[in-house]
Amino acid sequence: MLRYRRKVIEYPLFYTPLIMVGVFLALALLFGLLNIGKPPVAVVIALDLSSSTYQGQTFNAPDTIMDQEVQAVNAYLEANAKLRNPNKVQILGIGGGKAPKLTASMDSSQDVIVGQLNSQLNDPNLPYQLRPEPQQDDLDIVINNATEILEEQQNHCKELLMVTDTGVTITQSAVTQATGKNIKINSLIFGTDSVPNLRSASRQTDGIYVDNINLSNSGGNFLEEVFLNDFFKKFNSNWKWIRFWLGCALIALFWLLVLPLDRWVFQGVLNMSMEPSGKISLGIAFIGTIITVALMIAGGLPLISSC
Repeated sequence: MLRYRRKVIEYPLFYTPLIMVGVFLALALLFGLLNIGKPPVAVVIALDLSSSTYQGQTFNAPDTIMDQEVQAVNAYLEANAKLRNPNKVQILGIGGGKAPKLTASMDSSQDVIVGQLNSQLNDPNLPYQLRPEPQQDDLDIVINNATEILEEQQNHCKELLMVTDTGVTITQSAVTQATGKNIKINSLIFGTDSVPNLRSASRQTDGIYVDNINLSNSGGNFLEEVFLNDFFKKFNSNWKWIRFWLGCALIALFWLLVLPLDRWVFQGVLNMSMEPSGKISLGIAFIGTIITVALMIAGGLPLISSC
């Protein structure tokens, strides 16, 4: 009697994972192209207004570092206005041991934010409010004020972006407070030095830290590029969902390979008998699945938190 041995592709253990791989890859592509699952975002941007940002020139003069900061904010707001669900944004200042509000409240309208920002920066009293200047600005004040603002934004991813030079101080208590409110501390440091405490704060809160940004009071648009490429794209990414679907596709792939490994590699090439061959193939799929799930959980599941 002839015994018919089905082809690998005829087994449900092969074609079911094959279909799932295709489905999960299609979902990853769809989510990536349409930016599906992007969470609503609330951002507080804090700009350095100390005298080093307009040294030898008038407050917020064209081409100064301060003006470059403002132009970077304008570029962020312009890109933000193109989103289906724009970020809510509020802007603070850093200087004189204070964190003055440069816009009145959280808003997603580009025109409203730009109008309020320009109005505050053109206020002749603002430079005097930032005096006297301490040797180092206390970022605890900025973080505490930003925390009060952001904790009111329910169901939003909360981001604090601080632009400052290296003359700053920060304490762990402020970082702990931000962490407790699920606020990410993002830092952009201009100058030739780094700020280890601020780097640590960004890492602890899963934020972005960028330093060694060389700016001068003679103009340039480098800050705009950093704002858009390093911060705006990250704040508005749905990478967690893309990573989730790719992880699901990888798990399906492990199970897709069970029969090919069993039939073609272990039995065909290595001449193993059916039982140990099948156990090894299944073991590889189990281990691969466990490792992939562990990495997905470690990286954050969008079903639990999309931020």
